[in-house]
Amino acid sequence: MKNNKKDLILIANEDGGLLNCVRRELPHLPGGRIKSFLEHRQISVDGFVTSRFDYPVRRGQTIRIALSGGRASRSPLEIVYEDGDLLAVNKPAGLLTVATDTEKELTAYRLLKDGGTGPVFVVHRLDRDTSGVLLFAKSAEIRDALQRGWDETRRREYLAVCEGIFSEKTGRCDTFLRETAAHVVYSAAGTAGKRAVTRYTVIKENAGFSLLRVLIETGRKNQIRVHMKELGHPIVGDRKYGASGNPLKRLGLHARCLEITHPRTGALLSIEAEPGRDFRLPRPGR
Repeated sequence: MKNNKKDLILIANEDGGLLNCVRRELPHLPGGRIKSFLEHRQISVDGFVTSRFDYPVRRGQTIRIALSGGRASRSPLEIVYEDGDLLAVNKPAGLLTVATDTEKELTAYRLLKDGGTGPVFVVHRLDRDTSGVLLFAKSAEIRDALQRGWDETRRREYLAVCEGIFSEKTGRCDTFLRETAAHVVYSAAGTAGKRAVTRYTVIKENAGFSLLRVLIETGRKNQIRVHMKELGHPIVGDRKYGASGNPLKRLGLHARCLEITHPRTGALLSIEAEPGRDFRLPRPGR
């Protein structure tokens, strides 16, 4: 535990709900005081500000309490790039990009919209359980310009933690994807579906898991997850696409770099976001 007078910084020693984690670390702090911090949005987990007492915390994550009475940050999300036209955040795993039928409030879009960053417009999406670079526009004009040229995005780089050892340390998947009525994506025979191209390189491995750098040439739904499953090495934690376990207590997929042509200036812009402490190569046998 650290105290810099303005902020109290804790490292979670075990998984659990946020309120219980803070109580374990600060047993002498009244529960009502902790709830007050939450209600006033003075607590963040790895930079993500939340008012939920049951917000899931994983061992090793950083809990920051803003003792000064202000919010834990200007934005409820970690901003990795911002200019007059664009805003990019490092989205945590477990957070939706936009609302669904079952979740209207806890989304990256809503948190930014209500968090004092000004108007934002959704450019693209990341799966709920994928962390990393998520780009927003500050006007409909810029959003439309980005979306028109999205297929020509210069670079979309991910990190993926997969089960097993790859016999081929580099590879390329080029298939056509379709989706079932149950929303499961798969590679179809022939050219029926949407083309998806994924390239990968193994950058680290141990006896049970591999860490990959993945580049996608297309941005199809669940693309990387499907291709890793079909290679026989599903992403850890991805029960939907064949994973046998969840040693990271999260999906092992992180959007590390997005490289685009700036829609206003024409300059090449590279936006990066490093993964949190919960993203790592698991020990074999876990």
